[in-house]
Amino acid sequence: MRAIRLLAGLFLMAGVLAAQASAAELKVLSAEAMRPALQELAPAFEKESGHKVKIDYASAGDIEKKVGDSEDYDVVIVDQKRTEALRRGAKIVGGTIKRLVSEQGSDLVYAASSVFLSEQPVGAKTLVDFLAGAKAKEVYKAKGLQPS
Repeated sequence: MRAIRLLAGLFLMAGVLAAQASAAELKVLSAEAMRPALQELAPAFEKESGHKVKIDYASAGDIEKKVGDSEDYDVVIVDQKRTEALRRGAKIVGGTIKRLVSEQGSDLVYAASSVFLSEQPVGAKTLVDFLAGAKAKEVYKAKGLQPS
């Protein structure tokens, strides 16, 4: 009986350690227009997933330059035109692109950076899916953005 308790305790500790080890700090580079929504969504994602999110904001042109220069970001949020250019240049993973919102006629798109560049591809995909989900769409509407 004592051996079973000890074994159960070891499995419990291993599970806790594995959960802590899988938690990632995700680096996000986003268009400035998304700041109000992301400030609300980031803490909700962190609470739900256990991952931490560090967000830098820049103009769309600066985002394209930073990602093009191979700066390390796990997730990139930028307009459709620049997302397409980054996808063609193999700087982001095409299969992870999710349309989020429309603002002033420009589709803002979420994209995880290349699996080869991202140290956290699974966490990045989880964040992309979260920001394209129903909870996020409610926040976008509340912030005056048009969900896709």
